[in-house]
Amino acid sequence: MRQVIIIVVAAIVLAAAAACGVSQTTAPSVTGPSTSALALTMTTTPDSLTADGGSQSAVAIQANNASGGPQVGVPIRIEIAVAGILESCGTLSGSTIVTDSTGRAAAVYTAPSLPLPLQCSGFAGVVTIIATPSGSNFQTASSRSSTIRLTASGIILPPAGSPTAGFTFSSPAVAGVSVRFDASSSLVGSGATQITTYSWDFGDGTSGTGKTPSHTYSAAATYGVTLTVTNDRGLSASTTKQVTVTATATGSGPTPAFPSSPSSPGVGATVFFNAATSVAGAGHTIASYAWTFGDGVTASGVSVTHVYPVAGTYTVQLTVIDDAGVSATTGGPPSRLAHPPRHHRRLRRRISASRQRLLASAIPSSSTRQLQPQARATRLRPTRGRSAMAQSGRA
Repeated sequence: MRQVIIIVVAAIVLAAAAACGVSQTTAPSVTGPSTSALALTMTTTPDSLTADGGSQSAVAIQANNASGGPQVGVPIRIEIAVAGILESCGTLSGSTIVTDSTGRAAAVYTAPSLPLPLQCSGFAGVVTIIATPSGSNFQTASSRSSTIRLTASGIILPPAGSPTAGFTFSSPAVAGVSVRFDASSSLVGSGATQITTYSWDFGDGTSGTGKTPSHTYSAAATYGVTLTVTNDRGLSASTTKQVTVTATATGSGPTPAFPSSPSSPGVGATVFFNAATSVAGAGHTIASYAWTFGDGVTASGVSVTHVYPVAGTYTVQLTVIDDAGVSATTGGPPSRLAHPPRHHRRLRRRISASRQRLLASAIPSSSTRQLQPQARATRLRPTRGRSAMAQSGRA
């Protein structure tokens, strides 16, 4: 326990009668001790704390008058100093305390936590608690102080340096397309271990947070983007870059391409499509592939297959979108389906002949019943690969 005791005694003026030439003396009136004669005793218990944000020390002050008795009702201002400068390095339970009937006043000091806040700049392991009597009756009284040493389970870190803000962004920046920002190049600063916050001002009235945010600009223009980083020692730094946003991409989008196999497939045959030959723009990757096969059917993926049920010429389209949201579409080589094989043509002729016989035998009104058995008699039993053509003939 650290104890500082200073006693100030007021002089008591005594008047005495002269031994000669004075026949009578008048004694001075009786008064109490001067209120400016104040003695303060101040202690802090314990005087060593762990800087953990919760450890506490009791601050006790005893005020006595010139006669040694308790001085009641003395307002005392208490403050925290670091290296001789008043700072809020830790907290006090109150800024002003008043002595009670025993002349005592008390407060509680709570240690800060590590890493130390900015208010502890110049910290050398010791804080000073200062007590100063206040009020008009104690203007001549001196302040008293007591020190508290702060320790940690590890090493108390020295003052840290400011971080360095830095970032990159995806290019080109296109209006209506998401722009990706990356602050990985920022540095924490000496004495710090990490950057705790990343704050962004995108220059168009919007803001964001995070190490790698994305932002979409609605109009083409040049925007000043500002990044502010703060490290775990509470120090911050900022940097600004100009981002030019264009109305459309300038030749840096993806290029879709694909082959198909076989080049002249038949009806019912499986056609293979592969978009692996598509190329992304510089600095980007292709994120998605969308297919339209020309017959109302769609698909997605790098490699897909499709079966056409009817002969014809179809235009296949591939749309690719990269990681910046830029898309491109191409119409690949048309898929030309060969005419049906000869046995399919023979089936058509048979179906046509059957239809003509049915029409020739048809009569108005009640002849409907006669059509049903005859139609069943001509039902085709196509082999594999003939179902689509048989359905077409039946139609």
